Amino acid sequence: MSALLLLGLAVATSGLHSLLADFGWWFATTAIALVILGVAAAVRYYLQRRWAGTVAGLVAGLIVIMLFFNGGTAILGVIPTGGTFEHFGQLATEAMDSIARQSVPAIAEPGIQFLLCWSIGGIAVVLDALAIWARIPALTGIPLLIITAVPSVVQPALSDALFFAMTAIAYLLIVRNRVRRVQPGIAVVLGTVSVFGALLIPAILPPVSTARANGSGIGVLAESINPIINLGQNLRNSNPVEALSYTTTAATGQYMRLTTLDNFQGKEWAPDVPKPVKSHTVKKFADPPGLTTPVSSFAVTTKVTVGNTTGQWLPTPYPPSSITGLTGTWLWESGTLAVRSDDANMRGQKYTVNSLDVEPTVQQLEDAPSSSGSKFAKVPAGLNPIVAKTAKKVVGNAKTDFDKAVALQNWFQGGTFTYSTETPASEGFDGAGLDVIVPFLQAKTGYCVHFATTMAVMARTLGIPSRVAVGFLPGKVSHPGGIAAGQSLYTVSSSDLHAWPELYFANVGWVRFEPTPSRGFEPNFPLAPSNGSTSVPTSVPTTDPTTASSSTPVPRSLKLPDDQTPTGGSASTSGALTPLGWTGLAVLLVLLLAATPAIVRTSIRRRRLERIRQGITPASGTWEELRDSATDLGLDAPSSRTPSQLADYLAGILELAPERERVAGLEALTEVRDLVEDEAYGPPAYNYYGERLAAALVIVLRGLSRASAPADRLRALLVPPTLIDRAMGRVSPATR
Repeated sequence: MSALLLLGLAVATSGLHSLLADFGWWFATTAIALVILGVAAAVRYYLQRRWAGTVAGLVAGLIVIMLFFNGGTAILGVIPTGGTFEHFGQLATEAMDSIARQSVPAIAEPGIQFLLCWSIGGIAVVLDALAIWARIPALTGIPLLIITAVPSVVQPALSDALFFAMTAIAYLLIVRNRVRRVQPGIAVVLGTVSVFGALLIPAILPPVSTARANGSGIGVLAESINPIINLGQNLRNSNPVEALSYTTTAATGQYMRLTTLDNFQGKEWAPDVPKPVKSHTVKKFADPPGLTTPVSSFAVTTKVTVGNTTGQWLPTPYPPSSITGLTGTWLWESGTLAVRSDDANMRGQKYTVNSLDVEPTVQQLEDAPSSSGSKFAKVPAGLNPIVAKTAKKVVGNAKTDFDKAVALQNWFQGGTFTYSTETPASEGFDGAGLDVIVPFLQAKTGYCVHFATTMAVMARTLGIPSRVAVGFLPGKVSHPGGIAAGQSLYTVSSSDLHAWPELYFANVGWVRFEPTPSRGFEPNFPLAPSNGSTSVPTSVPTTDPTTASSSTPVPRSLKLPDDQTPTGGSASTSGALTPLGWTGLAVLLVLLLAATPAIVRTSIRRRRLERIRQGITPASGTWEELRDSATDLGLDAPSSRTPSQLADYLAGILELAPERERVAGLEALTEVRDLVEDEAYGPPAYNYYGERLAAALVIVLRGLSRASAPADRLRALLVPPTLIDRAMGRVSPATR
């Protein structure tokens, strides 16, 4: 049985391959399960105690997890300290960050492996307890089903029918190993629970919303924003949904930034997620890094409503100065001013962002001293030298960092490069790593990920600090100037997800550039400072380019493709189970486990009643069930009492029931006593009274239940003493 449980768990866990890359995580979780089930089997073999094996397996699992994940904080590697639990908390936080950042299939980073080992180890203990300790292997199908359902819950297309079928076969082998125990009641209950679960889980999951894409309604689950931009596969498969809408006092639409990718981990861009600082509340942000007083800036107010989109980072214009209206705890990160939460998500949030529209002049940017010594100007190790050579060739004789940056942007925007999400995948250079830059420069086609990362890396080779920002394009104008005075309503869809480079200039700060052709708009830099610091910059109000007439001027800030229609996104969204969904599934699992004793006890009662109706030893079956039910209710019903003695005692109990149940119960009890005595001491012909005996028994049991206190009835249902006695190998008073 232990071997079959290991087989079932290993096969079910294999189905997670669509969510997690490689298979190192599978070997780790299978090893944990092997230790738990192996130790449990060995201890049970030598001690001849079913419960001892399960307890030993639990202890062994805890020791192994402690050895692998204690981070050097445990005494002798296995005795936890306060630092151990703090380290575990950090691993769990890292896991949540990693899950929020990555697309599928995700890399099983240490935090994710930590959660996987804890989860699979816990399920291994539950399987051992159900199949061997409690001897109800049929219930092992519940945790196995939960594991196999995870990919389809995240996204239906991720489910793998092969692994589901293999898990089902393993489950049948587990049940077949105990086939000598007939369990029709449990089978019926499991079927009911399965149907109930199939109805409950869709109610827990995020509601299906309808979005318009190319004129047709498409229903999708909530979209989960992932700041890691190696998401070409998701880009090609995603269906646009409305992500958010906003009104703004700015003259043009706002780039809504989620976070920035500041450093390389290995050969990939990755965000630098600092430890949250509780004092960094959104009521007041720090000043933007590098921005000085001479640079003109204008106050902008943006009111945002997030739709069916989830994520831990909050979309905001850069740089924000304060935010109001949020629910949950949101903190801003030092350096990036990105807004992030560990206990909430952006979905359904309505908030107001006060930000700055920074307008450095060309002269201020050209006069900025070099910042080549910054950590953000560090060239990634292993970069192909051809990238630096290409950058130097592109900028030519440009003298200042700003001139070099503009030269790079113009080179990408000059018509030689084209936008495509398909070519990188078909030609094998999809992603955002260092190894795709050279193929991208040779093919001269890709999507925003390639343009943003390549320009950022090329800027670093020229000594210009750079990073990559991930967020949303400004979107489309729905009601130009019609919402409030001086404001327009913008609608942003998941196809507006985008990545762009930001370059740092001393005394100015981080400045956005747009190298991706046909996406977004290039920043404008005035030749001279604007007058005043609080007035809105003068520009033509934004209009919807899809409905504007030829006489309506479209500002440069709305530079669109020739067909004036967005052509796809530049980051990705992927369906994910929301926190409410995870909570619902966890609650469902806990309820199912808590209901296990009730399920087993009910199946035993139904099996006895069925045998009584069929005339199979009806007297002994009736008397056994009557004594067990009375004992479960806390009544004194030892087997030493004769039928008449027990009937007299139970008659006194029935006197406490409501009148209807009391009268019916007393009559039925008398009939049960007479039929039991007649069948026990009379001729075999009395076996034909099985149907009558079963009906009378049901009436008596109902009366005893109504005569008992609510607490006794609840205990009899959830923690029946006779079942616990059997599981522990004890002889209950009812069967003494």
